[in-house]
Amino acid sequence: MKEPTNTRRLIRGTAGAVLLSALAAFIILQVTSQGEDLRTLFQVDFSQLAIAGCLVVLGWVLDAVRIKALVAALGGRLRFLTALRITLAGGFAACVTPFDTGGEPLQVYLLHKQGFEPGESTAIITLKSLISAVARLFLVLLFPTWYLVRRRTWALPKSLETALFIGLLVYTSFFGLSVFFAAYPEYIRVIMDRSLNNKFMNRFISKSTADTVMEHVEKGVCDFRTALTLFLREKRSTLIIISILSLIAWAIAFFIPVLILQGLGIAPPFAETMAIAGIFYLAAAYAPTPGSSGAAELSLAALFGSIVPFPLLGVFVLLWRSVTYYLTLIVGGITLLLTYDNKKPDDERETGGKRE
Repeated sequence: MKEPTNTRRLIRGTAGAVLLSALAAFIILQVTSQGEDLRTLFQVDFSQLAIAGCLVVLGWVLDAVRIKALVAALGGRLRFLTALRITLAGGFAACVTPFDTGGEPLQVYLLHKQGFEPGESTAIITLKSLISAVARLFLVLLFPTWYLVRRRTWALPKSLETALFIGLLVYTSFFGLSVFFAAYPEYIRVIMDRSLNNKFMNRFISKSTADTVMEHVEKGVCDFRTALTLFLREKRSTLIIISILSLIAWAIAFFIPVLILQGLGIAPPFAETMAIAGIFYLAAAYAPTPGSSGAAELSLAALFGSIVPFPLLGVFVLLWRSVTYYLTLIVGGITLLLTYDNKKPDDERETGGKRE
C-alpha cells in the first residue's frame, strides 16, 4: 500500500494551517480588542480549561477504543497504545490537510502497517467515520428539533438558522455520497478503470501499470466488501457499541465551549451553546483550508457573536482553538514523528493484524 503522504507535504500543510489560524486569530483579536485581551487571558479560570483539555484527551481515547473494537470484531489484535497512536497521527493529518481529508487515509495506511489487508483497514476506518458522522448529525438534529418544539422560549438569530440549514444540507450531501460508495464499492473500481484506461492517461501510464493498479483496486474492493459484510451481518453488537461511543465523543466536543465560556466568567445558555457548536462542526468540516484554519476562527467569531460579549470574542476563539485544534496538532505531530518510521516496522506487526 503506497504511503498516502510525505514529509514535505505535511510540513507545508502544517505551516499553512498555523499561519492561516494565527492570521485569523490576530484579525479577530484586533477587531474585538479593547486593550484588555492579555489581561483577560490571565483572568481565565484555568481549571475550566484543564477540564476542557482532559475532555479532548478523552475524545482521543474513545476514538482509539473504537478502532480497537472494530479490529477485534474482524478477529484481529491491536494494542490500545497502537490504536491511540493511529488516532493521534490521523488527528494531526486532518489538522493540516484541506477539508480535513488526510486523517482517514493515514489511519488506513497505519492500520495496514499492522498487518491488515488494505480493504480490511479501509473497512475499519470507513465504518468508524460513517458511524461518527451519523452520531454528529443525530446530535445536531436534536437541537433544531428542540428549537421547533419550544420556539416561544428560544429563538435562534436568523443568520444562525440559515447557517444551520445550509450546513445540514452540505453535510448530508457529502454524507450520502460516502454512504453510497461504502454500500457500492464496485463503483470505485468503475471510476478507477475509466480514469486509468483512456487515451489521455495512456500517454503517461503504461497498460501494464494500469493493470497492476486495477488488480490492487479489485483486491481492495473485495476485502472491503467482505469485511463490511462481516460487520453488518455478524458484528452488529460491536456497531451499537461504536455508535454509543461516537455519541459520547461528539457530546463531549459540543460541551467544550461551555467550559471555555465558564472559564471566561460567562454563564452560557447550555443548549444554545451546544447547538452553535454543532453548527460550527458541520460547517468547518468542509472548509478548503488546511485543518479548516482561518475559516474555523472566523466561523467561531460569527456564530458565537450572539452569546459571547464582543470584547471577549477574540479571546474565546483563541482559547477554543488552542484547547482543541492546537493540542491535537502538537500531540499528534509529536506522535507521528516518534512512530512513523518506514524503515523499521512497528514491533506489533507480528501480532497486531494477525488473526487469533
